Amino acid sequence: MTIPMSQLDAGRWEDELPDGMLGISETLSFTLDPTGEWQKSKSYNTGGVTVRVSGTISNPSGFTWNIKFSSSQGYSKTKDNIPTGEAVSFDIKTNCGITDVALTIASVNGTADAGVVGQIKIDS
Repeated sequence: MTIPMSQLDAGRWEDELPDGMLGISETLSFTLDPTGEWQKSKSYNTGGVTVRVSGTISNPSGFTWNIKFSSSQGYSKTKDNIPTGEAVSFDIKTNCGITDVALTIASVNGTADAGVVGQIKIDS
C-alpha cells in the first residue's frame, strides 16, 4: 500500500537519517562565549551508521579555529588550527535510534576572542 505524501505528517519525518546522512545543509551564526567557544547540539533519528559531516567557517576572516564534533554514541573528534575558509570533514558514528550530535567551535585565542561573531556552513 502506498500512502500519499499529503497524508504523511511532515514533522514526523523531520530529522530522519536518510542513507547515511544527517540530511542537513545549513549556515549557522555563532557568537563566542567568554571562554572563546560556542556549542550547538541537536538530536537525530539514526540507524547506527557512520555519517560524514563537513563544515566551513566562512567568517570572520583571519581567525583560526578548533572544531569538534561529538555524538552520544561515544564519537568525539577535534580538528585543530583550522583557518577561516578551510573545509573540514568528520565521520560521526551514530546509534540505532536517537543520536545527539554536538558541534563545538573554539577560537585558538581563547578568551581574547570572546564575543566574536561568525558563521559556519554545515553539510551532510
